[in-house]
Amino acid sequence: MKLRDFLALVAVCVVWGLNFVVAKFSVTGAPGWVPGFEGTPPIFFAFMRFALLYAFLAPWLRPGPTDMKTMIGVALCMGALQYVLIFFGLQTATPSGMAIALQLGVPFATILSVFMLKEQIGKVRLAGIVIAFGGIMLVVIDPQGATLELGLMIGVAAAFVGALGMILVKRMPLDSIRMQAWIGLLSWPPLLILSLLTEQDQISAALSGGWLFLAALLFTVVLVNIFGHGVFYYLLQKYDATLIAPLTLMAPLVGVISGLVITNDPVGWQLLVGGGLTLSGVGIIAFRQNKKLPTAALARGKTL
Repeated sequence: MKLRDFLALVAVCVVWGLNFVVAKFSVTGAPGWVPGFEGTPPIFFAFMRFALLYAFLAPWLRPGPTDMKTMIGVALCMGALQYVLIFFGLQTATPSGMAIALQLGVPFATILSVFMLKEQIGKVRLAGIVIAFGGIMLVVIDPQGATLELGLMIGVAAAFVGALGMILVKRMPLDSIRMQAWIGLLSWPPLLILSLLTEQDQISAALSGGWLFLAALLFTVVLVNIFGHGVFYYLLQKYDATLIAPLTLMAPLVGVISGLVITNDPVGWQLLVGGGLTLSGVGIIAFRQNKKLPTAALARGKTL
């Protein structure tokens, strides 16, 4: 890989990693950068995110998808539903924990490709799947209460939904920008309706965040989606997915580090050992090509 392309991928991974902290701030106000700001309701924040994404990418809607039913499924899985789950999870989960939980998108996509695309997996990838799930169990289990961390379990559900969306994407021949434009268009209306029905004081909550909340919203759309995914798919056209996939493990590492440094996430042996096992398992899967779904090892990148 050329140095310029490698540095561009590093920049994307840094943006994606920092996004966990930015999203945490947006829905909870942590770590208290704006006095009095306690975050925006998660569904309303998801609505604003996709409405703004659509506003930026509306000129790229044409030509539209030929299979609108599949496109709606993609938008729900990789857009509205997935992000609502992530934002709900982040209300209680730490950014570092969520950065690890979403890595299960890779083994989930691999498993789904077996059942839905008839992919064959060998012992190596199977071992990677087992290691990844074993690691995440260490992360999500609360040893003191012998319970599961609800926020992280919601993050695991978001990873599964995103992986299902990847299976549906295989049927859609749209390029990245057009795909994101349609996800934005189809995601914001149901999110707005759901927010109006179930949440309150959305506008006042958003306004209380001031310019810093606006900057966070722009960060998640302009840098994470438009810049991040634009560069990401450009590099996928130049290099094999088995080269890109292992390198994108930098994103969750940045997410964990930024959570520990910026939001003062608690550090324990479960996070370190479980996170290490999860990333190791994901790395094993990433080095093995999925013949039916070549982008399966990149599932985590599509959930950011």
